[in-house]
Amino acid sequence: MFSVLVLYCFFLGAFPALAETGEGRQLCPEKSEIWGPGLKAAVVLPARYFFIQAVDTSGDKFTSSPGEKVFQIKITAPDEQFTRVGVQVLDRKDGSFIVRYRMYASYKNLKVEVKFQGQHVAKSPYILKEEKKIFLLER
Repeated sequence: MFSVLVLYCFFLGAFPALAETGEGRQLCPEKSEIWGPGLKAAVVLPARYFFIQAVDTSGDKFTSSPGEKVFQIKITAPDEQFTRVGVQVLDRKDGSFIVRYRMYASYKNLKVEVKFQGQHVAKSPYILKEEKKIFLLER
């Protein structure tokens, strides 16, 4: 009975799960890092991208893949009923990931969520707001 309860809690996320790398290191969502031009609303590219670096609980960066699907990415426009965004996560096999996304429409506000087993990673969610542009005319 105890083993059934432990398995039940494990699948519900009551216990932090290990992202196995052969060393049994535990991935820490709070210490992991996220950066890149795809997290800035002012950067306009056909396909935007940002990086994720997996970090363990002791603060050391992973140097091998913690697994291809350890991070869940969700990109939405809260002001819109539907958000057409294609997302691709590329595992670089060195502990880092490239997240590419392409928007199929223009959105004023975009919410980028990166999660590891239901917990936000780094400073997720990222809110990309379109900044008002002021143009000054010189005479």
